[in-house]
Amino acid sequence: MKQTVESNRTLLVEGPASLRLVSGKAEMFSHQLKETVRIVVREGKRLPFFVLEKAIFDLSLGPNATIQDVGGSTIPPSWNIPLEAISGMPKRPLTVLILGKIDSGKSSYCNYLVNKLVDGKCRVAVLDGDIGHSDIGSSGTVAYATTSKQITELYNVKFQNAFFVGTISPITALPKTIEALAIMKDEILNKNVDFILVNTDGWVTSDIAVRYKTALVNEVKPDIIVGLQVENELEPLIANLDSPVIMVEPSPSLTQRTAEKRKVLREMTYSKYLKGAKQQFYYLSQVTIEPRNALPKNQAPEKGLLVGLYGSGNKFLGIGILREINQTRKALKVQTSVSAKPSRIVLGKVVLDKKFREI
Repeated sequence: MKQTVESNRTLLVEGPASLRLVSGKAEMFSHQLKETVRIVVREGKRLPFFVLEKAIFDLSLGPNATIQDVGGSTIPPSWNIPLEAISGMPKRPLTVLILGKIDSGKSSYCNYLVNKLVDGKCRVAVLDGDIGHSDIGSSGTVAYATTSKQITELYNVKFQNAFFVGTISPITALPKTIEALAIMKDEILNKNVDFILVNTDGWVTSDIAVRYKTALVNEVKPDIIVGLQVENELEPLIANLDSPVIMVEPSPSLTQRTAEKRKVLREMTYSKYLKGAKQQFYYLSQVTIEPRNALPKNQAPEKGLLVGLYGSGNKFLGIGILREINQTRKALKVQTSVSAKPSRIVLGKVVLDKKFREI
């Protein structure tokens, strides 16, 4: 279907959907659309397309997808305040950490910052610490990517390395999540980047969450913190931090996702990194299993644990699903798209079925 949108208006598209700019000028998170590129809007995501000059879009809408034509831009003016501060700080690489509750728009703001910063001919690294709703890497991992080009969505950027935490909630792995962010940031410091953007999970309001985020910030040591605050939910956390904080308002186009939609988004990441997965046998004598002595006694073939596969050192190869423990052959049968032989297999806590759905 074709949709015409006048200038200085925004087309909000909630997936599953896809669209292509047929004519006119439009941008998404400051990334100017090209007429030759079709943008996919995943189920559970809502993306804003701001029209600079009267535009015609070619739209394909999936089940329950919606579109809305609203006046003006859905990017708040306050989003540019941190950009001005960042540009005025000479340190390179400069680390920017983003805080906000669930569905406050942290990933969208990261996307916006990336496009604004690389437009100034900079190279940017994005470190995704939201293990439950990762955009870079699979859910259950802390992953990073670098880019010197504008992007349509963080999800489309290929990760360069990751740390397998193995769970989708930081509350079940607080030290490990902090360790993952610290290790990945140290690795990024050896890359040729100008900025490091650290995205975080949306757990911010409880006393435990405040202690966790404070420890995380102290470990990552950001040069500046950006807080996306809806009401005053970040105030108890901000009070504990030493780094300078700039508060910005969330986009008015935000929608609150249901638990089921968040689950669907996680399952998309499993499917993405298990595409073309095959059954592989790994002999226990040839790989290190972590944690030690943690293999389950009985493993039903129709469901299995999410596992992380590593090569030498901290090189993350990808994810897999433990489908069987063959006691006779003393081997693990793992469904994975990783072709390289791993030297280390880390067991997670997430259980997936044959269609990569969480159980």
